[in-house]
Amino acid sequence: MISGRSHLAQNVLANQNGFQELAEQCQMVSLVVYRATSGMQEHKLNHTLKRALYNLKSSVDDILRAVEAKTKKNGGSKIFHATLDQETILFWKNELGRVLNLFNTEVNISTNLKLHELLALLPSNLEKSDTLLPEVPPAPPKIFVGRDDLVRSTIQRLLQCRYVALIGPGGIGKSSIARAVLNDKTVAAKFHERRFFIRYDNVDATQITFEMFLNQIARALGLPTSVNAFNLIHRTLLSSEILLVLDNAESFLDAAVGASRIADAIDGFGARPTVTILLTTRTTVLPPNLGWFRLQVPALEEGAACEAFKLIYSPSSTPSMNHSIPVKLLSALDFHPLSINLLAQVAVQNNWSTQDLVDAWGRQRLALLKAGDGKVQSIAVTIETSLQSPSIIEIGDTIRHLLQILAFLPQGIRKKQLTTIFPGVSNIESCADILCRHSLAYLNGSFIALLAPIRLYISEHDNVHILENPLLEKVRQYYAAHVDEEEVVCQDDVNMEHVFSHWVVDPKCMVHVLKLISDFVYTLLDCRPRPISLCPVINALDPQKSRHDISWIDSLKVFRFGQSLRKLQVSLEKGSCLFAISTLLRWIGQKAEAKETFANAQEVLLETRKHGRARLIGVDWAVALIYIEQSNYQAAEKLLRTALKRLSDTFRPNRDLQVLLRFGLAQIKMFKGDPHASEDFFEALLAYRTVVEDPNVVIPCYCEAGYAQLHDGHLDTAKRYFEEAKAIVDEDSIEGSVMSLLGSAEMADYEGDHTEAKLLRAQALEIIQKMPDHTVAFVNEMTAILAGYLAMEGDAGEARKLIIPAVANASKYPSQHAVRCKYIAGMIYLIDRDFDKARNHFQETVEECVSVEELRIRALSERALGEVAVVEGDLSVAKKRFEVTTDLCKEMGIQKECLYRNLKCYIPNDTFNGWKLYQEGNVAFRD
Repeated sequence: MISGRSHLAQNVLANQNGFQELAEQCQMVSLVVYRATSGMQEHKLNHTLKRALYNLKSSVDDILRAVEAKTKKNGGSKIFHATLDQETILFWKNELGRVLNLFNTEVNISTNLKLHELLALLPSNLEKSDTLLPEVPPAPPKIFVGRDDLVRSTIQRLLQCRYVALIGPGGIGKSSIARAVLNDKTVAAKFHERRFFIRYDNVDATQITFEMFLNQIARALGLPTSVNAFNLIHRTLLSSEILLVLDNAESFLDAAVGASRIADAIDGFGARPTVTILLTTRTTVLPPNLGWFRLQVPALEEGAACEAFKLIYSPSSTPSMNHSIPVKLLSALDFHPLSINLLAQVAVQNNWSTQDLVDAWGRQRLALLKAGDGKVQSIAVTIETSLQSPSIIEIGDTIRHLLQILAFLPQGIRKKQLTTIFPGVSNIESCADILCRHSLAYLNGSFIALLAPIRLYISEHDNVHILENPLLEKVRQYYAAHVDEEEVVCQDDVNMEHVFSHWVVDPKCMVHVLKLISDFVYTLLDCRPRPISLCPVINALDPQKSRHDISWIDSLKVFRFGQSLRKLQVSLEKGSCLFAISTLLRWIGQKAEAKETFANAQEVLLETRKHGRARLIGVDWAVALIYIEQSNYQAAEKLLRTALKRLSDTFRPNRDLQVLLRFGLAQIKMFKGDPHASEDFFEALLAYRTVVEDPNVVIPCYCEAGYAQLHDGHLDTAKRYFEEAKAIVDEDSIEGSVMSLLGSAEMADYEGDHTEAKLLRAQALEIIQKMPDHTVAFVNEMTAILAGYLAMEGDAGEARKLIIPAVANASKYPSQHAVRCKYIAGMIYLIDRDFDKARNHFQETVEECVSVEELRIRALSERALGEVAVVEGDLSVAKKRFEVTTDLCKEMGIQKECLYRNLKCYIPNDTFNGWKLYQEGNVAFRD
């Protein structure tokens, strides 16, 4: 026993060191690439270099995330640590070597471009990759004087107590200090690449929710918006020392929705011993439980203020001017850093002397006082001095209109899209350049944006009349025209949400904008699923207030419906829009919010009575499909029967809806194992094909039916299904070809032709491995299935090589695909009798099944965990697992015998007979 424990400890240490070494290698590669590619001005890169650098960083980051995830998961089980052989470590080391060799053969790093600039220059097809990259920390500020002591004090306090808040008014330099801290050598040596600057000045406080707060952090860390984002972030924070800089924290600390949950989350993150947090905020209210060290950021000292002014307003910038320092003016600015920057820039841009600058500032201060602003803040006077200067006035009204739009849009505007968004505005690019030269705007990545103090000032003083801005309509029309384009939505999603939330309340545009929001939500679901804050504004819409135009065709209905026609149209679109949002919320794991929003959608559509019946039926059908995907057949059947009853009550039932509903019911009968289901399903499927013409949607239906019939012993019926699937495969469809090959292989196995079955699966694997993007859910799931069969055929080594990257890729977006991949991974280790790894995968699968509300895979995993317990002699645990499996079968509404009406790779072999003995009432499982 003692020697066994000693061996256990040795294995633990060996594997921990192996993973740590691998993680350090990945981090070193990232650091070397970053250092080798930093420091030179932007210039063009050839295509090979762009692709090589992108692929190198993407691959290394993927390996590092997988290693970190494995290290974190290992923390909960000493046995799992000990039984981890070197196979996984060796696989990832080989993968890292392969990636580096591939890079070396493509190109040598001989340029000095900054890495974030390289990535920004990538072609659109590379930008669209599903690989998520952590954000690159911002560079230190260019002009930064008089703050050395404050930076040192901040670093000292961070290293001592781990929680520091930089507190001060807008424009005082909090963000600049944070950036200087982030780039300090001592900080870099401690946290390495795990230093993250998370901005909240690009999101309105009205938009901030708990989920959006987490989403900003997840993006910075390179994580997907997950079903369980909070836990995913927590796990990432645990792997090693990490510094989080939460910039403009007042945005979420004062959030209208979820402020207390956000504070609790920050307390939770900070409670981890690996986490250090630096806040910048204008408010003194902080999360209560971390013992913050509060550093008040003062104005500059007089000498530093003068130096900062001179760095901008220098002889080289205005050689013909008197360059004496206007100390009294800087004092009147309270030595406020942003005000000094703005004032120096306006002097440079207008070629003013010091006296010109003093006179202009004095005139503007007097003008604001006469306007009744009372005690005028120096920042307000300084901003207005810039805006009233000749270099801006001579441009005309467009520059002020653009500034208002930049203040209105949380993200700002993409610089490359200026002329596209504002066609016909000939000087729009020069307006943007002048705003940047005056430091009123700045380039934040690819976006032209405003610093928070300037944005707040413009929003409060100018944007009360934003509806009168002629550029606003152009912004609206641009986003309306691109609402279903993933590239635009992925980059401008926060802006689009903000624009639509303000636009939809316009009585003349409610119907139009509600349709746009529905399209936006579905596009967001496809490309960047994340929380949104549109529900409150949509729920608050009063259809009675709509004044939208009615088409001449609809005007013929006015006689019949009267004024209620407008109300009806708004209600129909409102219900559809809320349903779209509920679908998004369900996908990202906000189950309670999704159910509430769905109930609101139903309520709105029910109020339209017969006019909204078709949409309500469509909604019921769509939700039923989700329930079927989750194996919640009871709930799905209830919804479909309710929808079918509604449809039968209509004057002229829609045939297509009828077909869809009846096919759904036929599917449920088949999944439940109804003995008469096969013929009904076949007929319903033929009708379904007339409505749904996409073979890739229909082929899985045939294959699922074929697997069910094989399980029940009806080989002839199963063969008919697989032949039908093969007959409709589009020769250009990879998905259809692979699914058809799997069906034919399963048929060959049941007929005893195992050689043919292996050949067909080998063909399917060859097709899958040739696909360029291995982050696609279909690719990962098919790879996992084929790996499962390799394990069944005795090639566990090759199966492991396939399953490791498949699970790693699938896990980026928790879903039904991900849980199926993890379950099959568990099956591979079960077949290979590696019970510790099998248990770990099955337990993870159960946890994620709970998150995504998946019942069948959860039941299979519970049964598998029971079998592991039987092998280990723990029959009490096995019994509990089998009882949970039985309960899940009841919840699904299926007989226990129907649990495995699927591919063979999902089914444990006959040596694992605990489930069978339990069902037979074996004495070993009796109380």
